[in-house]
Amino acid sequence: MNRTEILRLQREKVLINISEDNTNRTKWLIELMDIDDEIEEMTEKKSTVN
Repeated sequence: MNRTEILRLQREKVLINISEDNTNRTKWLIELMDIDDEIEEMTEKKSTVN
């Protein structure tokens, strides 16, 4: 399993937590943004290499 797949699985878990855990919604949204940023950076690096 590569890093992108791990991040996508983690992203799915965070999305579930956002919908179920309203008291910590801000925390989960920040986590989601961090995951999305890392995925985007990885995608940009792949584009630069190719």
